Amino acid sequence: MNKKSVVKKMQKRYLHIPPAKRIILLVMGILILTVVGIGIGSKIVSKGSGRGNDYLTDNSNEVVNAGDTDGTSHAGEIKPKEVIVVIDPGHGGEDWGAYSGTLYEKDINLDISLKLGKLLEDLGVKVVYTRETDVFVDLDPRVELANRLDATLFISVHSNSLPDNSEYKGTETLYCPSSNPRYSKMDGKKLATIVQKELINALGTVDNGIIERPNLVVLRKTVMPAVIAEIAYISNPSDRAKLADDAFRQKAAQALANAVMKALDEMGMVKDENGNYMIIPN
Repeated sequence: MNKKSVVKKMQKRYLHIPPAKRIILLVMGILILTVVGIGIGSKIVSKGSGRGNDYLTDNSNEVVNAGDTDGTSHAGEIKPKEVIVVIDPGHGGEDWGAYSGTLYEKDINLDISLKLGKLLEDLGVKVVYTRETDVFVDLDPRVELANRLDATLFISVHSNSLPDNSEYKGTETLYCPSSNPRYSKMDGKKLATIVQKELINALGTVDNGIIERPNLVVLRKTVMPAVIAEIAYISNPSDRAKLADDAFRQKAAQALANAVMKALDEMGMVKDENGNYMIIPN
């Protein structure tokens, strides 16, 4: 049967339907088409032509940002963030560190760290300590704190000891090489170089240089530029006398503060309209 025959047959059947029923069928057809049209239309996602349009994901009331139509992604936008320096006084509590008589490394580290923090805060830099009192803090929580804050720099303060060679003395700064540094202008090695130079210039101690120590937890697990500043040797009589002197500790703190500010300047630190120090990761 061809199409023309089918059409003619349908026309004959339609003509035999009473006029009243024809009207009812016509109205029902219109209603069906209207409902179907609404259903189809509700599934169409309109992105529009503006910036930052929102749309509903299928079967969900969650609003998802479609992003900019010019291809710029807000998610990938690099925004300035507040400068935060985490200061880590080594050891603490039952962990004395190195010691000689009643001179404990944990106390020296804390004293220099608190002095350093005050100097930086006086300059307007936000400071966070891994400890502020004589308490034990394990290594991983120190790292986790710095990483959670997304700190800009991590400065760990220590004093050294070599009991088998009491003649060995001086200052050294430890770092871990960065395979993928967060900042193009600063990494652990660059920071260590700045710190070591400032300490030697201020303290006049023997320059033992910067030393690569990739296996130390607080250097290996932190994601920002990090160093351990070994101020001097408790095991050496000359260095020990210096470490016991408050003026020497103040000089060490000032040298570290100078190093931090130089590093931040090299990283492009600026002040925002509220007077907060900000930096853009690059």
